[in-house]
Amino acid sequence: MRFMLYGLLILFSIEASAFEVEGEFFVGQGEDEITVIGTSEFARVQPVFAGFVGSQKAVRVRYLQMSSRDIDQAVRSGLSADIDLVMSSAVDLQVRLVNDGFARPLDQGLTRHLNWRGELIQLSVEPIVTIFNKTRWRELEHARTRRELVALIESDPKKRLKLTMYDPAISGVGYLLSRQDLVQDEHFWSLLDAFGSRAFVPNCCSGDMIDQVVAGDSDLAYNVLESYVLPRLANAPNLRVLRFDDYQLAIPRTAFVPSQANDVELANALVGFFLSQDGQSRLLPSVRLDVLRVNRKGGPIKPIRMTPALIVHLDEVNRRRFFQRWERAIDQL
Repeated sequence: MRFMLYGLLILFSIEASAFEVEGEFFVGQGEDEITVIGTSEFARVQPVFAGFVGSQKAVRVRYLQMSSRDIDQAVRSGLSADIDLVMSSAVDLQVRLVNDGFARPLDQGLTRHLNWRGELIQLSVEPIVTIFNKTRWRELEHARTRRELVALIESDPKKRLKLTMYDPAISGVGYLLSRQDLVQDEHFWSLLDAFGSRAFVPNCCSGDMIDQVVAGDSDLAYNVLESYVLPRLANAPNLRVLRFDDYQLAIPRTAFVPSQANDVELANALVGFFLSQDGQSRLLPSVRLDVLRVNRKGGPIKPIRMTPALIVHLDEVNRRRFFQRWERAIDQL
């Protein structure tokens, strides 16, 4: 706990308890330190950091793991100059931060890759899937679209089904995914109404949802990060994955160099390594940028685009309308 509070005091020149640093990690022994804040679990990015410091012996990477909402608030509250890179899966919050002037331009050589305004760049991608427990609800294997899923849920007259998904009130990724479902399918509220008519418990995290489905505490979890599911399949024979035929969302994990960063050159070098063949090979295969070109089961992958349209659903009026409708759906029982 002491190192976490210390990290907070260094990172923010404000009250330490305002933000939670989930972990502080170091890779390398060099004297030139680059500090990164990000939402990814350290184990998932550590191989990339290790490859980077292996090619630059004088460098050490310091990584602070935080939630997407805390990262957004931290940037807006004023980062210290030693924070060199901001990485997050909440692409809507990232776009808004860049739009509001908290980023500086990337090296022009990097902007040949997928980016927005030459300041926000995609490093990897997270396909989204639905999972279920086959020993509790085998019929779900026949749900090829979300409308077929609704029909199966409604065919349970005794309302015994236990369902879960991200809680958009506490999860930035959960809110993003729900809003993107609305963009893709105007019948999203029909799906949520079906969920709300059963034993429905919104959740904070993909890992928790997977645990619940494996244990039988939930029959189905909707909108889960695929990269968290795949490693669990070998040891969970009752766990099954649904990739719907209508569409499959995918979240870009993005990064930007904050405007106050001290070591801009090193930050750009790290981004370049993430995008290199070596850097991508160190990521899980399911999140590499080329996964969008791989033949997969299910319908077309719909990556969430980095556009100003993402900012619109962050408007307080739009959020209030969304949550009013959300509450009506989940308060049916």
